[in-house]
Amino acid sequence: MTILSGDIKLMTSQRMTDTPDGGGRITGKEVVSGEHNSIFPDVSDLDRTYGVVNLRKVFLATQTDNVDTYFGANATVLLPPSDPNVGLCLMSTKDHHDTRATARDVLERYLARGPKWRGFLYDTQLEGQRAIRFFQRVEVRLPEIGETLVLVGNEGKAGEFEQYVRVLEVNQALAKFQIPGVPEFTRNIVTCVLADPLRYTFEGEQPTPYDVVTNAKTALRETVVADAANYYASTKMAEDAAFGAMQVKAKTIFTQLVPAARSETPAVDLTAAGELASLVDSGKGLVSFTTAASIAPSRGLFLGSGAKPGTLSISIGAATITDKGGELVVAGSVVGSIDYGRGHCEFNAQCPNYGAASKTVSFWPASRPARIADTARIEVKANNRGYAYTITLQPTPAPGTTTISFMAQGKWYDLKDNGRGELRGADLSYGSGTLNLATGSLMLTLGALPDVDTSIMFSWATPVNYTNRSGQAISISKSAWQLPHTGVTPKSLVLTWGAGKTANDSVGDGKIRGDITGTINYAEGIIDLEHITLPALGQEYAAQYQYGEPVTERHVEPGRLSTPGQVGHLSITLDGSGGGAHNLTPGSVRVKFNALYHKFDVDDQELVIATRDPIITLRDDGLGKLLDASGVVLGAIDYTAGTLHFMPDGSAPLPKPTYAWVTVGTRWEGSNQIAVQRWTMTGIQYHTTAYTFPDGEQGWVEVTYRNNNSAQAQNATLTAQALRIDVTPGFAEAILEGSMRFTLGGSTYVDRQGLLYRNPDPETGAGIQAGTIDYSNGLAVLADWAAGQAAQPALQSLATSFSAQSVDAVTFRTPGAPLAPGSLYISANTASGRRIEATADGDGYFTTADMDGRVSYQTGIVQVRFGRKVTAAGNESQPWYDAEAVGEDGKIWKPFSVVADTIRFNCVVFSYLPLDADIIGLDPVRLPSDGRVPFIRKGNIVVVHSTQRSAFPLGVTAGQQLNTNRTRLAYAHVEDKDGKQLAPALYSVNLDSGVVTLASPLNLTGYVEPLAVVHRIEDMSLVTDVEISGRLTLARPLSHTYAATDTYVSSALIMGDLWVRYTSLFDQRTWTNKWQDYVDGDQSTAQYNDTDFPLVVTNRATIEERWAIIFQSSTSFVLVGEHVGQIALGDVNTDFAPANPNNGQPYFRLDKRGWGTGWAAGNVLRFNTQSANFPIWAIRTVLQSVAANQSDKFELQLRGNVNR
Repeated sequence: MTILSGDIKLMTSQRMTDTPDGGGRITGKEVVSGEHNSIFPDVSDLDRTYGVVNLRKVFLATQTDNVDTYFGANATVLLPPSDPNVGLCLMSTKDHHDTRATARDVLERYLARGPKWRGFLYDTQLEGQRAIRFFQRVEVRLPEIGETLVLVGNEGKAGEFEQYVRVLEVNQALAKFQIPGVPEFTRNIVTCVLADPLRYTFEGEQPTPYDVVTNAKTALRETVVADAANYYASTKMAEDAAFGAMQVKAKTIFTQLVPAARSETPAVDLTAAGELASLVDSGKGLVSFTTAASIAPSRGLFLGSGAKPGTLSISIGAATITDKGGELVVAGSVVGSIDYGRGHCEFNAQCPNYGAASKTVSFWPASRPARIADTARIEVKANNRGYAYTITLQPTPAPGTTTISFMAQGKWYDLKDNGRGELRGADLSYGSGTLNLATGSLMLTLGALPDVDTSIMFSWATPVNYTNRSGQAISISKSAWQLPHTGVTPKSLVLTWGAGKTANDSVGDGKIRGDITGTINYAEGIIDLEHITLPALGQEYAAQYQYGEPVTERHVEPGRLSTPGQVGHLSITLDGSGGGAHNLTPGSVRVKFNALYHKFDVDDQELVIATRDPIITLRDDGLGKLLDASGVVLGAIDYTAGTLHFMPDGSAPLPKPTYAWVTVGTRWEGSNQIAVQRWTMTGIQYHTTAYTFPDGEQGWVEVTYRNNNSAQAQNATLTAQALRIDVTPGFAEAILEGSMRFTLGGSTYVDRQGLLYRNPDPETGAGIQAGTIDYSNGLAVLADWAAGQAAQPALQSLATSFSAQSVDAVTFRTPGAPLAPGSLYISANTASGRRIEATADGDGYFTTADMDGRVSYQTGIVQVRFGRKVTAAGNESQPWYDAEAVGEDGKIWKPFSVVADTIRFNCVVFSYLPLDADIIGLDPVRLPSDGRVPFIRKGNIVVVHSTQRSAFPLGVTAGQQLNTNRTRLAYAHVEDKDGKQLAPALYSVNLDSGVVTLASPLNLTGYVEPLAVVHRIEDMSLVTDVEISGRLTLARPLSHTYAATDTYVSSALIMGDLWVRYTSLFDQRTWTNKWQDYVDGDQSTAQYNDTDFPLVVTNRATIEERWAIIFQSSTSFVLVGEHVGQIALGDVNTDFAPANPNNGQPYFRLDKRGWGTGWAAGNVLRFNTQSANFPIWAIRTVLQSVAANQSDKFELQLRGNVNR
């Protein structure tokens, strides 16, 4: 007896409801094809309004009284629901006894706990709140709109609890914090508006400068896709497929698992590429210090400055701790980690306790500024899609700053450089790669095939805009005082202090000589003293001098001389408006005038930096000459006549960026892969440029002087309260915060947020606040020092920067996706200061006179290049010229630069509001935000099938044939006008030829003409590749031609071979109430002889169960099932055949002859039965909608083969 088509049935479960206990075991009730509501209930108005998810458990059952195998069993959704707002998919837990609560838990495990977020929950977050706050470092990324995070209270402890939360809106604010004994620090306070209120109260933390919280009360974690369930559904085919084709295109690979209400969230004024922290070399050699600070588990060590990767060494006796890729290593064991940017070491539980032993610490200083990221991309198309990619990133990335993002199956994955050129993801399955930090060449292996029509995106930071100035000499420590009077008489100053020490300006040239040296500005009354040894704090200097009130005159549009030897000199005759312009006091004259620098030739293509002060100052030397700040003679003065002349034009060095034309990725135009090139800033060079005195009324000269009127004597006391050090003499560059480290008088000074700290403590990082630093001009002012020591400071670390950074192209992704069409707006300022802007059209393109690019509204990927099309002819010598890039119109793309941090964008992100889990029947927070899950994956089996209906003419006769005009049919049946299928005896089908023949004789009583043949062709194949666009690559060619109009693609739920059997038969001396498949304790003396008397089972009646026959005496026993409980009594003298109430047939039959002898009370015979059934969860999703039809229908197909 073989298995017939009518023997394969779909059976219901115990409870066909949406209650937590819905589902359960198989019953004897068949799901009748065509019967209304045989699986799902009607759809209510509330279901249509709010949405709902119904789960029903059914079973494929092989209903024969034998043990024949149903080979290769599988099930498909042959036809999806006819209502487009209703979705249907299949899923299986393979558990014959589970309930809806268990199945729901499997469904909701799409997302699982991921790595810890690089931040901490801020203070207590109360139950019922719809927002959470956490603090993080400034450079840590923000959560994306629609991203799901998980809060875990008491993680790893008794009473652990968790909640997954979806982010609807993100706000941030920088805040400064002060902890006693620790320098002020800044953290980003992030507020996330949530889709659902908090169900628990989560305890948080207080901000700390160390970013290390031991035993955090609440763990804040990212989520990763666990995708615990696989789904199977059906969709229309999007394109026709020819005979022999190896690819088909499905309309979608996603099915709607839960309904989701879409909302719009604006994102405004965002930086396109974001900021990254880059490590910049700021030292000139290794810095060393000795400390007794404790190194032990859970302790930290502060270096005082940032550290260059690979340079740290901590020597403790015979042991040496070094750094490697952010880890601290001793003798091959990882004992901690290092934050290179902060110079903070943190030691883990594996670190030996070195206690207070002396430690020698050495490292190469570095700093970590935040800057706009450089970006590049590789566009992914079908013909370059793969696992391995290479690219060269220019400018060369700084260590630890490179991030690679790619999309697979609609989910973004990131790989990051660990600081030593190794690319890793949060999970090893994401992929890996290597980055050559010297050349920028990158080799990448992805853990999954990227989606077609997306991009592999690269972002990184580079130190190209920064200069290491640690090797320069800096000025000696100075004290500066403002005398109580201006207009000091030259040669009149005398300083006395201490034990007979003195100094004066006896020469009258503005220089102070004696036991101390310095300068005096006579006109302004300012004294600068240069110390050889550091004075005591509060040291007093007695000053005696003469003064007279100075006179200041302003001359606009002075004339120029044409006298030989003085051609072009400005000529000024003082008018004496302050009491006489004759008999000027030598040494008292100061001249100021404005000048205009001649910028380098510039257009929008290159960025020019001009930061020099346009005001130039001259002084007289007391001998009739006018000198500039460098002592160069520019003119002369006649003290008696009150006239002066000088050359107002000259030259000075100005910084200018250098550029190179480099390849930074690829893009596709049609079937051609084209290199993407950028006009990239590669460094800074100083060039000498001219300055000139302005013509017309914009030119002015200001002269301050004294004449020989009566001078008044004055005494003053000057107190040493501050020292001044110019750490950037001769450079118009800004200091990078955190990069300065110098020694003075045996002490070490470091900068933090504009303040100077002396001798930072290696254990706490705290130091003595000792002054300030002006990052813009490099002037350090000290208020704390060690007296009597040498006054010459020595730089150990210093980096400077230029504020501008330019790019001619940028690639980025928006903070969420999909986007509202037409919502992306982007703006930027060109290198010459001109503002440009554009808004994408409905298809995602934006093309203006200055900008070209595209946004993918589905993925949020934006690619923009700045420039314009110009006539190629005449530009052949330009670095951006490429003959192959010249278009048919004779034009070529000419890039120009924009200032990177002016690139801003606005957009509207579609977000999906999770609906009430109690109403829709599933908690959607742990599912994808749009409620969709993939139902076709690589490695799945799909069925491509086309069903058509061919009608017989009215008045059919016995033996009449109908040719369907399709060969090698997979299935066919005949039905009447009302869809009622004819009995199989009334017709025959030749599947190979496609001809259907009516029976002879033919009795159509009970059927209504016209008759029709419903026939299907199909191909079943393994899927070897899946693209998010719906394109599927098959393992074997199609054997039919398919039209998209009537063809579906269905994924198949594979069950494998189904047949009934018993397994794991063994005996035990006693029953321990443990349902396990091996002996628990001792075996019994007696045994059941299943070799000669095997258990008899059948496909129809045997169920999936674990059984225990427990002896009550030496002959009698009870039968207990793990799930069905105690159901029967028996004895060894009678064949045992407990009946299945679903069909009246025995679950199994035990032959009495197999018992033998020796059984005793308490003995147990254990065995399992495995059925020829398979559990299926059918999931119906109703979206918010209006009913499309009065009634809805779908079609499932149970498939397999039999032994013929």
